[in-house]
Amino acid sequence: MGPRRKARQAVLEALYAYEILECKDDADTIQEIWDHCSERYELGEKAGFFGENIFRTVLRNHITIDELIRRNLKNWQMSRVAIIDLNILRIGVCEITFFPEIPRKVTIDESIELAKRYSTKDSSRFVNGVLDNITEESFDKLRE
Repeated sequence: MGPRRKARQAVLEALYAYEILECKDDADTIQEIWDHCSERYELGEKAGFFGENIFRTVLRNHITIDELIRRNLKNWQMSRVAIIDLNILRIGVCEITFFPEIPRKVTIDESIELAKRYSTKDSSRFVNGVLDNITEESFDKLRE
């Protein structure tokens, strides 16, 4: 498994812990969560930086990211999306919108792999569909 995939797994775990602990603005707890997850996955310096950057970008931009997800759900309510799937989508949307140097195909493929590994058998198709719907135009419309 590549270091960036491990970093994404650590981010998924960190986002899940963040949701469960409800530590919204507690900087110390947020740092403890990330430190624990990055150590658990034995991330090196580069992968650790990559993962922490995604984790913190999701937290900083969660309102924008969640709105993009909500707008791209077809016949589905945000409240019905499983927390694991939602966090996988958050990682994918974060990469698509805030990390343009990461190829979109890579982001979608990695998100699908996370869904296959950590969620239900139908989740990978769901994640793929939502991320496929999100384009630069949808992000631009949100900023208007």
